[in-house]
Amino acid sequence: MLNKLKLFSLLSLSVLYADGVSAALANKLEQSKINDAKEINQAKLWPKPGNPVAAGSENSAALMVVQKFFAAYATGDLEAIKQYVAEDVEWHIPGRHALAGTKRGVKAFTEFFSLLGKAGFKAEVMILAANDTYVIDAHRGFSNTPDGNIDINWVLLYQIEKGKIKRVQNFSGDLYSSDAFFNHFFENLGCKK
Repeated sequence: MLNKLKLFSLLSLSVLYADGVSAALANKLEQSKINDAKEINQAKLWPKPGNPVAAGSENSAALMVVQKFFAAYATGDLEAIKQYVAEDVEWHIPGRHALAGTKRGVKAFTEFFSLLGKAGFKAEVMILAANDTYVIDAHRGFSNTPDGNIDINWVLLYQIEKGKIKRVQNFSGDLYSSDAFFNHFFENLGCKK
C-alpha cells in the first residue's frame, strides 16, 4: 500500500523537484506527510462518543433526515436510502480514485453507494451538528478487507432542502491513503477514474 501512496504523491514530488529540492529531501518530506496523516488518523485518538449529537442539534429536522439516511445505509438497502435524497442530489467525493468526483442524480448516487458497499466501507459517527439547512458529520471511515484496509477521519457537510439531502461535500482526513485504498480495491473491478 505504501508504494501506491508514493505513486499518488508524484505530482507533489515533481513540484518540489522543480523548485530545486533534492530527490532525497523531497522523498523525506513526502514520507513525513504520509506518516503525519497516519498518525493523526489513528482510531484510538478519536474515541466514539456515547451520544454524537451536538447539544442544541437534537430537534433539527435536517439532522433527522441524515440520521434516517444513516440508519437505512447501515442495513445495506440501497432502495431505502433513496427516499432521503433529492432527485437531483449532488454528492462530491474528493480525490484521484475510482469513486472520486461529483455524483449527480439518484442513479449515480445509488451506484456510488453500491461500490462503496463492495469495499466494505463502514462509518462510525463522532459528532453530528445541525441547523435548519446544514448537517455536519465527522466520522471514522474504515474498511478491513482482504484486498486492503483504510481507517481515516472524514467530515461531510450535508445540505438539506425540502426534507431531503440535496448536496453533500466530503472532506478526507488523508487523501493519499484514500486514493491508494480505493484505487487498489477497485482495480480488480475494472473501475477507473
